[in-house]
Parts: sequence; C-alpha cells; structure tokens
Amino acid sequence: MNILILDENNIEQFAEYIPEDMAENLERHFFAGLLAVVEKEPIAGIIWEYRKISSERDKESHIVWLQIDDPHAADRLFEFYTDAVQDEQVKVSVFDLPARGFEKEKAALSAAGFSVALMEGDEIRATLADLNKISALKSIKPRPDIKPISQMSQREFNVGIRRFAEADDFGICEDLEYLPREYFDMDISCFCEIDEMIEGILLFHKTASGMFKIIVMAALGEESKRILSQMLARAVTNASYIYPPDTKICIDRHSYNSLALSERLFPSSIGVPVYIGSRNER
Repeated sequence: MNILILDENNIEQFAEYIPEDMAENLERHFFAGLLAVVEKEPIAGIIWEYRKISSERDKESHIVWLQIDDPHAADRLFEFYTDAVQDEQVKVSVFDLPARGFEKEKAALSAAGFSVALMEGDEIRATLADLNKISALKSIKPRPDIKPISQMSQREFNVGIRRFAEADDFGICEDLEYLPREYFDMDISCFCEIDEMIEGILLFHKTASGMFKIIVMAALGEESKRILSQMLARAVTNASYIYPPDTKICIDRHSYNSLALSERLFPSSIGVPVYIGSRNER
C-alpha cells in the first residue's frame, strides 16, 4: 500500500474515485489531500482545508471529504494526515460530513481519536423551482443598486472582497481573496453599492456537478438584513431566466446573517444530516 499526496497534477488519474466537486478544490489555496492505493487502485482517501490562516486564532484543519473502502488502509491514511497537519502547526481538526453510507468512515474517525456525533447540518438544498415558490421571497422588490457582478470592474470586485475580508467575513472560503472573479457565476452573483461603497455581496459558485453553492452572503450596516434578502431575490430572478427549474441550489447557514435569512425564508427546512466531530492535534 502506498499513500499519495493529491494535487492538481494527479487528480485526473483518480477522477472516477474522487467526487468531482471535491477534486476541483485541490486546485485552490489551502486545500490538501491524500490517497491510499494498492497497485494503482485507490482504496481510501481524504481531502481537507486549512482554515483560520490569516487570523490570530489557532489554525484549523477542516476535513471536507473522506472515503474508506478498505478499513485496513485507514490507520496508515490517518498517520500521514496527522504528520501533514502537525507540520502546518494545526491546533485542531474538525469535520462535518454527510451521514448517509458513512459507517466505515465513522469507525475510522473514531479509531483515529475523533469525537463523532450525528446532527443536522448547516446546508439546506433546494431547487430553483422551490425558491420561486417561496411567497416571502417573491414579495421582495430588490433595490435598483443591486446588480450582477458581471457589471463590476475587476478593481471594484477586489475592493469589495477586501472590504468583507477585513470584516472577517470569508463566507465558506478561507481563500476568498485568492479566488478569481470568474470562479463565481457572473450573472446570478450580485452586489449592492450605496454611495459608491459596496455594502453587500452574494456570490454563487457553480460546482463541477452543476449545483450552485452560495459561497459568500454578506452585508454591512444597518440595512444589512434587508440588503441580503433583496440580493437573494434578485439572484433567484436572474437565475430563472438562465437556468432550468430543477437547478440545485445549496445554502450554507454559516453565519448569523445567513442563518437568520434562511429561517425567514425556509422556516420548515431541515439541513442535510451530517456527522460532526473534532480532534486536538497539539
């Protein structure tokens, strides 16, 4: 058995094993991965993201994908994982992974010293048709200064991203400041500019599988809640002109603003069930 370091140079070789939405992350800053192989056939793998890189908080590793097809490979895989995160001065490792079909992975995490608990996840998934049926969303009339990011210059985009990064709002992307504008859907992602200041931004990324994920949902100032709901309403309207009704949308309730907005618009929605847990590394 060999343990391979995954990167953009070898992920195509294992495209049938690694989910495409996970594989694309390995081309980004702060993501890393390992694969256990026997005679060039993968039998286990892990991908994680380094977080809290640019703050004074303790650095964290967030495991975003884990697959264990051979339980005997798990110990070796986690040995290499432990060495990697300790070399990066990681304080704690965490995970929140879909609960369905997770028995081998659950056992491997427990054996590696992680706590493991089942709970409702932060992600809510819906289709574009579902969003168009929400009366509270249909009643919102977006202000005229909410526009798609295709109407932003690259400089304006950089200034906006920096403004929210300085407010410690990276959305669900630690590497937000490194991502090019083209990483986000240019027509449904939008921003709100008031008095020549970018006060809100809503960024969608279309994953390799075709699902849209909200990466950043942020607004500043006294009007922040109203701006958030209006940006989402504008995004849904724009998306309806471009994409089919069965287009999947993933909303991550990662912050107070996104949680409050989702509770208003999706009061009966339940997040995807996940196993969560953590392990101290130092």
